[in-house]
Amino acid sequence: MLRQVACLVGVLAIAACTPVTTQDSMVFTDSNIIAQAPTGYCVDGAASNPETGFAVLALCATLQGGGAIPSTAAVATIQIGAANSGMVAGGETALRDFLESDAGAALLSGSGDSSTISVVDAQSSRGRVTVNFSDSAPHSMPGLQSHEWRAFKDINGRLVTVALRGLATAPLDESTGIWLLNAITTGISPVVFAQTDAQSSES
Repeated sequence: MLRQVACLVGVLAIAACTPVTTQDSMVFTDSNIIAQAPTGYCVDGAASNPETGFAVLALCATLQGGGAIPSTAAVATIQIGAANSGMVAGGETALRDFLESDAGAALLSGSGDSSTISVVDAQSSRGRVTVNFSDSAPHSMPGLQSHEWRAFKDINGRLVTVALRGLATAPLDESTGIWLLNAITTGISPVVFAQTDAQSSES
């Protein structure tokens, strides 16, 4: 994934970047959850691991080794929690308040140090909590902006976390970051199994 991020931020020439396996969705079979990428974005198959509930989303054009990079260029990660890890539903306000505390800042920090976090704005709605903040700690993917948008929600009893950052050279503004975070988060849902004719007749 670091090579793909390097291609995205221009550290390496696009022509030198090797295309990777991409797909517009990923199913996490252990949790029966599906993540559907928004238009223009794909799941990075090489960097993702459905067995551990982890996925990376980036621009399809970049992952496939070419194409124009739109102004909404960003990299997002999805993490599906363990069974019974869900904690958002019914506790939205408590989680929002926690994220705005020193302990919450330490959780958000890439280094676990609350002093690296600033400009924290957490919002809660039914079944979802979002937060955007700036983190001066080094990120595991070089070339991304220091401002991050993150969302939390429960699906099938599991905590689902989405983290999003734009590029350091072309950072996302607040409205675009929120819009893209919501688009990605909304695309994560329980797997719906098609009912066969035989099952329909039995019910």
